Amino acid sequence: MAGHRGPGSLAGVREKRSRSMRVLLRAMFKHLGKFKRIIAIAAVLSVLASIFMAVDPLVLSWGVDLVLDPSSAFSAILLLCVLYLVLKLTSWILGSLNTWILSGAQAGFVQSLQQSVYDKLLRADLSYHKAQKSGDVTSRVISDTDSLSAGIQIIIDLSSQILLLVATFILMWLTSPLVALTALLVVPVVLLIVVLFGTVGQRIMLATQRAIGIVSGQIAESLSGVHIAKAFNRESETAATLSKLNQEAYRHGFKFMMLMTLMQPLVRATGIAAMSAVLFVGGGLAVGAASTLTLGQVFLGTILIQRFFMPLLSLSMNATQFQASLASMDRLMDVLETEPTVRDALDAVPLSENSDGVVFRNVSFSYLEGSEVLRNINFTIAPGETVAVVGHTGAGKTTIAALINRFYDPQSGQILIGNQDMKSITRESLHNTVSLIAQEPYLFNGTVMENIRYGKPSATDEEIKTLSRLMGADEYIEVLPQGYDTLLFEEGKNLSAGQIQMISIARTMLANPRILILDEATSRLDAYSESLVQSAQEKLFAGRTTVVIAHRLTTIANASRILVFEHGKLLEHGTHTELLAKGGRYKVLYDTYYHHQTAGEITEEAVARARDELRKIGSQASV
Repeated sequence: MAGHRGPGSLAGVREKRSRSMRVLLRAMFKHLGKFKRIIAIAAVLSVLASIFMAVDPLVLSWGVDLVLDPSSAFSAILLLCVLYLVLKLTSWILGSLNTWILSGAQAGFVQSLQQSVYDKLLRADLSYHKAQKSGDVTSRVISDTDSLSAGIQIIIDLSSQILLLVATFILMWLTSPLVALTALLVVPVVLLIVVLFGTVGQRIMLATQRAIGIVSGQIAESLSGVHIAKAFNRESETAATLSKLNQEAYRHGFKFMMLMTLMQPLVRATGIAAMSAVLFVGGGLAVGAASTLTLGQVFLGTILIQRFFMPLLSLSMNATQFQASLASMDRLMDVLETEPTVRDALDAVPLSENSDGVVFRNVSFSYLEGSEVLRNINFTIAPGETVAVVGHTGAGKTTIAALINRFYDPQSGQILIGNQDMKSITRESLHNTVSLIAQEPYLFNGTVMENIRYGKPSATDEEIKTLSRLMGADEYIEVLPQGYDTLLFEEGKNLSAGQIQMISIARTMLANPRILILDEATSRLDAYSESLVQSAQEKLFAGRTTVVIAHRLTTIANASRILVFEHGKLLEHGTHTELLAKGGRYKVLYDTYYHHQTAGEITEEAVARARDELRKIGSQASV
């Protein structure tokens, strides 16, 4: 798993971006894709709206001078009023069109980018997902794409704000160079605001985002493990931990609010000071015998100083959000540029229909460098053979299952399906041939029928029901409120662990894989349910290459051969009888664990009695 960098990793909480602004801007515009033309139209509308906005104070200035001039004609004043209304209305229409068009483009951009990130995550290696926290990954898909959308808005606003700033200053200069130079007094204060928001404000915002992400992750973890907290009476400690993290997020948020509180009076004071300076200078130039400005021009100067100050302030305030958007683009590129280590070779071919059985040749594997999980493993599973893999926890059993599914590639050695090297086979054809029933089953939101059909989308309802009856799963399904149409909650929370496992097994059986791997698949089933599954297995798995990872003697004893692992090494292999006679590691495992299990002693009478009880439960539920 080393070498992956992305959400949740150390790289995900770094203080600074790892890519230059140029690289991030190029990537940002690249992902705009089909929305570039729409955003360009929105930018043009924004610029036009700014032009009309910059001109309307000039009309007001002329109006003031006309009103104060006794010789002015009413028609001239009326014409200026109409012109002012036209300018304001046009500016409003252009601004509204810009907002409407840009909103649609931004929504489409966010959706497109989220889909790209989601698709990338779906295709990422399991090693990548195991290195990340689900809350952090979700934050990348949702929060960072939203932040990036805000950055696109800022870039468009940037052009209109700069145009407004330049046009306003030109008007002030044409009105009076002295008034224009007076307006420049606000620039040092604005630069101070930029520095404060570009350094202190940015650090506080990033710290706040990280703290909120940690709180979100803790909430998700606490809720998923709430049953454990209740079982150990640790609700108070769990709540205290969350409260501490929440307090940390509040502390950073409070700092940002305090910074804003300090900035706002500074901004208002700067605006008032600039207005006062312009009134003082303009007033001095407008009075006396040698006046060079009219009252209308002084009025124009007071409006223009506001128009000049606000774009400067907007640019400085948006600088922080723009930096945050670039940081979001940086984190998204961590995901988008992550290349899977397990991929199809350029000359990969589909798995042959005649390829069956599994061969491990000198296979060594480690999740982390320097910590081998499997060491020089060699074994062969013949087509149609059922092989059990046993050993203590951490012996490497589940890793064997993961490698056969090619969730990972070994660091050395070779794995073959039939006579084909797994690395030369397309993963799609491999996963159409090999199926895994995991130790921890997962069900999706949807009905029971939909969850079983996930194994074979083309299966009919009757096929699914026939299979469920064959393996005994129908007895568990039909007692549900709506039977096969029962809607399952998140991860099947409205089912028992055994019911979840039975549906998961039915889903895999429906796929009818050539090679089947059961990773302690019956660990959550009671003895009766396990006996039903095993009875179905005898029919459904006949002639099917099967790898069984199990801790129950009933499953292991039925295997044609047993592989015994310990600390990543294959110590023994043989039949149940042969290994007991050998008196090695398997004999130790049997004497200390397996022979105490009595699941295999269930009688036919007990099975029939249990089946009758289930039918009674079903009839009561239907009533």
